Amino acid sequence: MTYLHLLQLRLLQPSRATISIAGKITTLPSPPRQSRPPCCRMSSGSDPSPPLSHTLTLPVQPGEPVHVVAAPGVSDSQFRSAIDSSLFKQWLKNLQSETGILSSGAGTLKRVLIQGVDMFGSRIGFLKFKADIFDKETGKKVPGIVFARGPAVAVLILLDSDGVTYAVLTEQARVPVGRFVLELPAGMLDDDKGDFVGTAVREVEEETGIQLNLEDMVDLTAFLNPSTGCRVIPSPA
Repeated sequence: MTYLHLLQLRLLQPSRATISIAGKITTLPSPPRQSRPPCCRMSSGSDPSPPLSHTLTLPVQPGEPVHVVAAPGVSDSQFRSAIDSSLFKQWLKNLQSETGILSSGAGTLKRVLIQGVDMFGSRIGFLKFKADIFDKETGKKVPGIVFARGPAVAVLILLDSDGVTYAVLTEQARVPVGRFVLELPAGMLDDDKGDFVGTAVREVEEETGIQLNLEDMVDLTAFLNPSTGCRVIPSPA
């Protein structure tokens, strides 16, 4: 459900933009007792299966293994996909980077609980997990609920008409917020190494019908801080 909107912009010098059961209980009389021969009852039940788990070792804490566990409802295939996903691996890499939480040795990652995996076809679209990281000095746990998603691209289209600048927006039904939202044409990449420009052009045509030329596209990520990998992180917390 997509609608196209034009937003008038009064830009003096457009140079760059940020992409961003109660029941009643009745006691019944007991039936008369009958003499029965002794018998032995066998239980057919079995103990519930242990949760799926995996152990990994990080170079920054070699003597302290990390236990990765699947929450109830997460299937074996989803669990394996989560562990092998680029989203999870990149998160682990960030923890151990020069500015990572574990880089100075002040913190320890002890356990990761995989809580949810949403597949977009054969790839992971969204991954939710809880990380138990403890501050070695205080012994307190650092809040760590992670909602990860793959890379995406948004496109800012400016149209000039008789001296007035308009921005092309799409109206999308967004269930999480329960309303229609005006936003830039955008879409997720198929993988971490996907074609940003090609995806941008394709998403614009799919959502608005506007055909763009690849050579006319300007990469606005060039204006971003290199420390973020030239990426926009809408909500790092």
